[in-house]
Order: sequence, then C-alpha cells, then structure tokens
Amino acid sequence: MKIIVRKCHGLHKSYMKKASREKNLTGVWVSNKKIAALGIKTRRWVTMHGLAINIDARSLQNFKGIVPCGLEGREVTCLRDEVSVIEETSFSMKDVTIYVKEALEQVFGVTLLSAL
Repeated sequence: MKIIVRKCHGLHKSYMKKASREKNLTGVWVSNKKIAALGIKTRRWVTMHGLAINIDARSLQNFKGIVPCGLEGREVTCLRDEVSVIEETSFSMKDVTIYVKEALEQVFGVTLLSAL
C-alpha cells in the first residue's frame, strides 16, 4: 500500500498528501473515504493478489448496493474526484498506470517491461 500512497501524492502533491493508511484497515484512504485496495489470498498452495485504484466515478457505481469492505458508514472515492477538488487536472488510466509502474520499480528496485 506504500506504493499506492506514494503515487497518489504524485498526482497532485498539495491535495493527495492526505492519502494515508488507517490502522487495522486495508487500503488507502483520503478524507475518510477509501480510494484504493490491495487483496491477497492463498488457497491450496496458490497465491492470488490484486490491486484496485478507483480512478473515475463510473467505477464507483457498483458500490451503491454494498458496504465496501464490510465497513458501515464508510464511503469510497476516486482519484479524479479528489484531485479535481483543487484544480481541473486531466489524467487517464494510462497516466495512472505509468505512476504505479514507476512506484513499483522504485520500491522494489526492478525494471518492469511496459505493455503500453
């Protein structure tokens, strides 16, 4: 999750500094709203993992009928909404992919191949 928080900061330094982790909760939080999550599961000696970053409000429609992560009274948000609070910043899925790729390379000291 350290990676996601780092790159949220990169999207808009003055606002996304508020992106943080919360004790005993998974994910990345901004203004008491979940913006990203990391899932890890092991079953029959096989590991599965996933990374989710809410980029656009359209991805939040699925949360209207559920309680995200089983946390009553907590909301989800997206990067585009949080960044636009400060200024009209335009970024795409490709932009966020580049930020995350760079963060992974930095944190793990590796060079990833680009599929873009």
